[in-house]
Amino acid sequence: MPQLLNKAISFSFLLIIQATFSQRLLVTPYIQPGNVSTLAQEEKVVIWQTDSVPGKYIVEYVQGSFTDSGSKPSVAKISSKTLALNKRTTILYRAQLNKLRFDKTYSYRVRSGGKTLVENSFASRSKLPASRFVVLGDCGHGTKEQAAIAFQVHQQKPQFVLVTGDVVYTRGLESEYHKNFFPYYNASTPSNIVGAPLLGSIPFYLGVGNHDVAGANLDKFPDGLAYFYYSDVPRNAPVPALTVEATGDEAHVKLFKENTSPRFPAMSNFSFDYGNVHIVCLDANHYANPLDPALTTWLSEDLKTSKADWKIVAYHHPGFNASKAHYDDQQMRLLAPLLEELNVNIVFSGHVHNYQRSVPLKFAPKKNEAGTHYVVSDEGRIDGTFTLDNQFDGSTNTKANGIIYIVTGAGGAPLYDKTFTNNPELWKHDPPENWAPFTKKMISDIHSYTIIETTSAKF
Repeated sequence: MPQLLNKAISFSFLLIIQATFSQRLLVTPYIQPGNVSTLAQEEKVVIWQTDSVPGKYIVEYVQGSFTDSGSKPSVAKISSKTLALNKRTTILYRAQLNKLRFDKTYSYRVRSGGKTLVENSFASRSKLPASRFVVLGDCGHGTKEQAAIAFQVHQQKPQFVLVTGDVVYTRGLESEYHKNFFPYYNASTPSNIVGAPLLGSIPFYLGVGNHDVAGANLDKFPDGLAYFYYSDVPRNAPVPALTVEATGDEAHVKLFKENTSPRFPAMSNFSFDYGNVHIVCLDANHYANPLDPALTTWLSEDLKTSKADWKIVAYHHPGFNASKAHYDDQQMRLLAPLLEELNVNIVFSGHVHNYQRSVPLKFAPKKNEAGTHYVVSDEGRIDGTFTLDNQFDGSTNTKANGIIYIVTGAGGAPLYDKTFTNNPELWKHDPPENWAPFTKKMISDIHSYTIIETTSAKF
């Protein structure tokens, strides 16, 4: 029923647009963060998609509202790419909103033929010593629970949303974004059944998960790797030696790279500042090397130079996970010593479709006898030594000795290990070199998201 209602709403909306404009709007204009990471400058990117009929658009933006502002609106620079995917031609537009001021509300409107197609507003990034944002993962599955979570996120009024990967299922295709992403987060009205109008006014920082790159063979999936069409985040990290690769016919790959340049594959790793928070997003897929020298050098410099009160890292595959599902995906444990050295406070992950929160922990991965390499089993397990801070409670004892690891992968996809909620006996794994009782909380029988509010007080 939710999907039928979605289709009915979308169909009626498109009829109105079709009657007014010669183009058919396939994706309503929405906000993306753009290629800015530090608080030295601010911008946003407006993205929308139409059918194959070219249109002449103007995107205007102004601080405050168009009716109250005494200033002449700024006009954004617009670029477009023609996409010929799955025997369908569409046009993907991008408008660059530059030279924005921090801690301000802006209005923007997309116009064509002298008429306003869409008008919306957003808040620029903040420099104040506080933040309020939502973290969720594994969301774009096209479920009623996804719609309900989107509605609840809308009620929270976050400054931004951080997605820990698996943006859409099951292969990260353009067609799956149209089916499982935009209808839920770019809905025309907020509803537990439909979703909410989030994307038009709240930037989503999208991390990359395994399902987002599952359609990398462009011969089999011509509209694969759509993450690089629809996302626009900072490109401030080096491209590591092992990264996502588009495969297939040389002509297909060449055209894909032309249509996604300069975002592919540069957006796989990035960082950004928001208020008093510094967030690093890493690609944790199985092709990636967490200890790539170029990446770890950048990561060290990036986190050392940050003056933010809170340092957060996000990646898809959790290194510390008490579920049965994906327990052996432990490659990101290799980064634990470096993240501890760099004073990271929290690590967010997805991949496992539930909620888990650890006690503050430190982890020393096991090395070979010569002490030159970390030991990784054929299954992907990484043994080592755990140090757990069981005294930290966040209220009386607020100085954490270690990093808190949070799995927040219950954003819409079917849940994992539903019987594990509040049942520590089920969280145990063997041997002790591979698992310790690090899990403080697990909620696996309901869908969820995580809301973060920060002040200038640290752990």
